[in-house]
Amino acid sequence: MGDDPHAALNQAFRALYATNRAELVRTVPLAAVTHIGTAEIARIEFGRITKTYPPAHAWIAHAKGLMHGLLAVQAVGSRIGRGAAGEGMRRDAMALAMLLDRAATLAPASLPNDIVAPASRVLAAGLALARRWTDAADRGPGDVRRTFDAVRGDLAAVLDRVGEAVYASVVSGFTAMRAESRPEDWDSCIVLVCGPPFGRRDNIEFAAATQVLGAAAVGTRLLYVENVTTIPAAIDQLAAAIADRDLGADIFADPVRLWRDLLGDVARRHAGGGFFPETGRP
Repeated sequence: MGDDPHAALNQAFRALYATNRAELVRTVPLAAVTHIGTAEIARIEFGRITKTYPPAHAWIAHAKGLMHGLLAVQAVGSRIGRGAAGEGMRRDAMALAMLLDRAATLAPASLPNDIVAPASRVLAAGLALARRWTDAADRGPGDVRRTFDAVRGDLAAVLDRVGEAVYASVVSGFTAMRAESRPEDWDSCIVLVCGPPFGRRDNIEFAAATQVLGAAAVGTRLLYVENVTTIPAAIDQLAAAIADRDLGADIFADPVRLWRDLLGDVARRHAGGGFFPETGRP
């Protein structure tokens, strides 16, 4: 177990905790997981997925996927701004142009009619820029900002339409899940909204879940979990949340105590209070 007796003790203690955690998730009648960007809800019963509530419209995924083209445009532009040059840079600009051209071709059949025009203008702006970048003499810092200044209103219109559709879809999914559940199971259901390592503020799935579960669920039954991208990983995090809730109740007489830092009381004292929102706490 290693030469450090303290490390060996810690490892042994945590192994016992992990065993309980793995068993505990299989005792929970109802939980739910949604990953940001999918608008799909996974229903978890006794540690297993028993049903999924898909997005209300297939075009939601298409729209959000097309918006990833903006990530690629900015990434190439950022490299140009740092002085990247040479044949490799030209190949990347050509590849970006081909991808954006394909995205622009797909847009009319993939999106609702009311956002085809603004989405097409956004993609066309990126495409024109990528094509210009294939000429080394026609590249420079600030290209991306200047290009998207001209179509920022179009981009906002697309994102607003997609956001409203995602919100309505997630609300509908959780409403259906509530209707299909025993009241006692729903009232104790934990919902995890899972996202990337860098926690996203103002998350749409979290807002939609709050609409159905109520504001009091935030921080008590509705949790945002970072760095989780798969359902198995989400179930593992669910097990940890439940185990820590029981641990807090038994050790500290506070079921959400371990959802704070173990040394959080000292942190609050030095910081002059809590520095994360505690919506839903008594």
